[in-house]
Amino acid sequence: MVKKAIDKTEKKRQQWIDRTAELLHVSEETTVHLLQIGRQQSIRVNTLKTSMQDVVPQLVSLGWKGQPFTWCPDGLTMEAGLQEIKNSELSSDGSIYIQNAASWLPVLALDPQAGEAILDICAAPGGKTSHIAALSNNEAYITANDNSRPRLAKLQSNLNRLGVQGIDYTLFDATQLSYKLEGRQFDKILLDAPCSGEGMMTLDSNKDFASWSVAHIKRLQQLQRKLIVQAWHLLKPGGTLVYSTCTMAPEENEAVVDYLLRHNQDAQVRQLNFSLGNRVAAVSEWNGRQFDDQLKFSMRLVPSPEIEAFFVCKLTKKVDL
Repeated sequence: MVKKAIDKTEKKRQQWIDRTAELLHVSEETTVHLLQIGRQQSIRVNTLKTSMQDVVPQLVSLGWKGQPFTWCPDGLTMEAGLQEIKNSELSSDGSIYIQNAASWLPVLALDPQAGEAILDICAAPGGKTSHIAALSNNEAYITANDNSRPRLAKLQSNLNRLGVQGIDYTLFDATQLSYKLEGRQFDKILLDAPCSGEGMMTLDSNKDFASWSVAHIKRLQQLQRKLIVQAWHLLKPGGTLVYSTCTMAPEENEAVVDYLLRHNQDAQVRQLNFSLGNRVAAVSEWNGRQFDDQLKFSMRLVPSPEIEAFFVCKLTKKVDL
């Protein structure tokens, strides 16, 4: 039984290598190197509670070493001091939030502003929701949804700790969201979709392959299609939808957005101008299917020491056809 389990894991490992090499158009050697890169946590300074100027000296006293991210004014790399900072009052009182820097990208793409009605469809545990609140200075009208009561409770606890105010919490199955929120529409929607999580996997970790499979990716694709369609129904004309995942699988990324574009002529992909060292071209074709040319404007990231693999696509709903 143990040998069968090992053989199955090795088969999955090779399959992930082969798929990734194909979608990135790189050698197996390059692919293996990329997929062996470990994830590094980063720090987002929570401007609802403090400032970069006040926090940095405290971080240094805890042994922090790092530098600011040029593309995120409130973000810092973390090259040393992770455990001390995790256990510090800065973390427990919500002055900072520790996460991978890739998680900031969908929120920055959304560009939340004061006075806007914003929906976060899969909001728990709340890192992105709190970032939306911080960028809008607690002056956006945020609806945070999750379909799990324990996860929603965790979301509420986190947002309270982070000083987020005025959130409308909803506990709905996101595949039914346009019916549950019938009559409501939003200026901006974030759909950070449930995914296979390849961005959080490393090639040498056997446990990371326990739930990973191509069949699972295809099941998730069906869910993601339903979610993006629900999001589109709830978006105002002229509004913005940001779709993101922490996976590299084209089925869950370009193919999902392509599905929306083929069924909604009022959908338009917007250019994302983040200049990141681990950004690569979007996938234009997969498994014999050619994707809409607009997908070239989306953002695909491969693993790097500071930023994990991620996909972000920004869409707007045309006002007049």
